[in-house]
Amino acid sequence: MNLIEFHLGLRQAVMALMNWADMCFGKTLNWLELSNSGDPLKLMIPSYSRKAISGWNNYPGKVTSHKMNENEMGYRGSKSDVLNTSVKEQRVDGSWLLKNIAIPIRSLRCTLMGFERSYQVKIPAKQLFSKTYSTLLSKLIVNPWFLTGFADAESSFIVSIYKDAKSKLKWRVSIYFSIHIHNKDLPLLKLIQKTLGVGKVRKNSKTTAVFRVDNLQDLDTIITHFKKYPLVSAKNSDFLLFEQCYNLIKQKEHLTQVGLEKILALKYYLNKGLPDDLKNAFPDIMPIVKKEYTFKGIPNPFWISGFVSGDSTFSVSIEKSSNKLGKRIRLIFGTCLHIRDKDLLIGMANYFKNLNFNLPNLIEYNLLNSSKEISVHCSIINNTSLLQIKNNFDIENKVIPFFNKYPILGIKRLDFEDFKTVAELVKNKEHLNAEGLNKIIKIVEGMNLDRILESTIEK
Repeated sequence: MNLIEFHLGLRQAVMALMNWADMCFGKTLNWLELSNSGDPLKLMIPSYSRKAISGWNNYPGKVTSHKMNENEMGYRGSKSDVLNTSVKEQRVDGSWLLKNIAIPIRSLRCTLMGFERSYQVKIPAKQLFSKTYSTLLSKLIVNPWFLTGFADAESSFIVSIYKDAKSKLKWRVSIYFSIHIHNKDLPLLKLIQKTLGVGKVRKNSKTTAVFRVDNLQDLDTIITHFKKYPLVSAKNSDFLLFEQCYNLIKQKEHLTQVGLEKILALKYYLNKGLPDDLKNAFPDIMPIVKKEYTFKGIPNPFWISGFVSGDSTFSVSIEKSSNKLGKRIRLIFGTCLHIRDKDLLIGMANYFKNLNFNLPNLIEYNLLNSSKEISVHCSIINNTSLLQIKNNFDIENKVIPFFNKYPILGIKRLDFEDFKTVAELVKNKEHLNAEGLNKIIKIVEGMNLDRILESTIEK
């Protein structure tokens, strides 16, 4: 046998071993994709030891070496922007995640692993609120406009004035910023705390958690953030009063009678206003009128994803119908706010109307079908305003692509993933047969308030 024949034979043997490993251990799954960049791939082969020629010296099919000089390769990787955080990607076997995977960010697995049971992210993955999810969140930094949007939905600016016999004025003033939500979103509060670099997160009760900033120096960070990334809702008017109170306290004017009365005047229309005991104790206070709220538009798409993470709903309505199954499926994305924020909801409706994800003839289609289904209904009796998007075209081509691009964080991400699954079933007409309808009903039974969280949620 000459040298050429020897090398050809060795190559065929190695390829046979690789094929055998794939068939026996399923290391290459049919739905996985190795590269979408068109760049050269590394040649990955199982390790080979002459001392262990009769067997494997590691997990079968596990890559331990790259038989190529990296300096001779072309572009060896890429960067992926995840919530404005750049991370390096290494494309390995089993690294491509499905588009519908239930993780709040799109990512690539960057380690070489053995059996599937060892994978950090399972297939299929729906480990949102497991330790894996908490770990993912801990490595992220929230987009500042997302943070403002979430604050528009869930935060409070509090100025508290209460009796204190030990104080010179017999009244004590405290001021703080807080986000008070269900403790299922405790990882999200910790992420916000990490992003801002101030405040404390704690469980407030068996069901609630709170992020609170009350230190004056730390509150300066909060004030600076919302001046740079202003609140969009009517809550901005509360922030402006809060900022004035903060400045008075920072200058220690709250320790004087005049300063205390200034704060009382500012607090008169802040949030729910002055309680009766303060009104009775200070009957001559002349309130400072809150600045009239004016909606100025949606400043950034991440503001919407932040606001929706806190104050919107992805729901599936199962209604009675005259069809053969007796049921009709309707997907609804909606937000219900106080009537004072009606203009904000109209602004959101117009924002989604004008979205264009490179769809052909979108303007013409909107005039005929889409725009009439994006509506804001206002009820003066109940002091509420309601935004609903329920046209399947808008759901499929606007709502879902938008939140795929600008991800929702928190427990609501699970509802969005279920919402997408139902939308895909409807798109494929599976809701028109009994099997598909039953799939949808089962999904809906575990959405929103009916969702039962896994025991892996961080305690």
